[in-house]
Amino acid sequence: MIFLARYQKTALQIVLIFVAIGLLWLVLFSNILPELTGFKLAPSLVYFVFLILAALYLYKALSVPLEKSEQISRALSHNERKYRTLVEEINEVIFVIDQMGRITYISPSITLLTGFTPNELIGRLFVEFIDPRDEETVFKAFKERLRGQVAPLQYRILSKDGSSRWVRSLSKPYKNEQGNIGVRGVLMDITDLVEKDMALIESEARWRALVEQAPDYIITTDLKGKIEFVNRSFFNVPEKQIIGQMIHDLVPTTQMKRVQEAIEKVTQKGGLHRFEIELNVEGQKHWYLVRTGPIKKNDAIVGLTFIATEITRNKNYERELEEVQAHLQKLVSERTLELKSANREIRSLDRLINEQLKDFETLLMNFLEKVDACAVQSATSHLNEIREEAERIKKQFAGLYRQLKEHGR
Repeated sequence: MIFLARYQKTALQIVLIFVAIGLLWLVLFSNILPELTGFKLAPSLVYFVFLILAALYLYKALSVPLEKSEQISRALSHNERKYRTLVEEINEVIFVIDQMGRITYISPSITLLTGFTPNELIGRLFVEFIDPRDEETVFKAFKERLRGQVAPLQYRILSKDGSSRWVRSLSKPYKNEQGNIGVRGVLMDITDLVEKDMALIESEARWRALVEQAPDYIITTDLKGKIEFVNRSFFNVPEKQIIGQMIHDLVPTTQMKRVQEAIEKVTQKGGLHRFEIELNVEGQKHWYLVRTGPIKKNDAIVGLTFIATEITRNKNYERELEEVQAHLQKLVSERTLELKSANREIRSLDRLINEQLKDFETLLMNFLEKVDACAVQSATSHLNEIREEAERIKKQFAGLYRQLKEHGR
């Protein structure tokens, strides 16, 4: 019918042309030609012939547009079924909302996303299904879409079970057949992606807090040693001034070789490398244990990490321990010499005691012999000798006791 209406004007023009020709023919053959030739033709027959010709031409002119109209109508119907099937089967949700915020169409995939069927949603306000935390943002965006602004939006919607799902929508304004403005667009479920991003952000924040609060210096560089990150100021030098410098510029010239060797070993062989450096800051010595390791991406080394732990106190303890050990070693040496001297004196005393004991044993044997003789003879003279001998033994024993006492001291 659309194509027929389009060709009505042309068909009418054709009919009028043929009617005019028919009238001209009628006048010509009914008046002029008979006078010139004497041949007469029934006017009605001539007029009828021209009308038949006009009808045939008109039918031919209109038959082609009508056939094309039917073909196009069938093609449109086929495309409509095809695209409707496509819309209803895709995972993304297609929606249409009028200017009052009511849902006028929503694709069946909304059921997989929220549990609601399209019939449960159509005719209701879309804000009823927005998470209260995002209502203000979404309603503001809806007004902007009605004014013609187009931009993606990320927010939460409510499921049938009361839980929230993260979605990303892209919508734009449109006008319906009555000229009313509405919004239509697409919803994509991004819950898993958002949860992973949030977990990553939380993990990054947690590790960043640990790194920034760590007592060690943590520095990352590129493969050449250019500093890309430092967790805190380096001896009152702000982080911003450190980033961009070369790592070996932070150490004295005498320590640069160690840093360069660490960079070469890690970049060439991978793994970890340790070394100690000494820094002189404001007249005070500071010792650090530096652990260097690779930063890998897809099994390729793309950077380096330097973790410097201050070991100045440990170094001081080591130095004090060495001093104590040296002092103890000296004392041990001195005591060893004293013990050796004491051993010599003890051996000398032992020999002296043995000699004195032998002498004492001899005197005692003589005394016992005289006692035996006195017992046999019972003579007074022998008793005097025994007393004298006993007195001599007593004195000798007293002398031996004094010698032992002196050696004991």
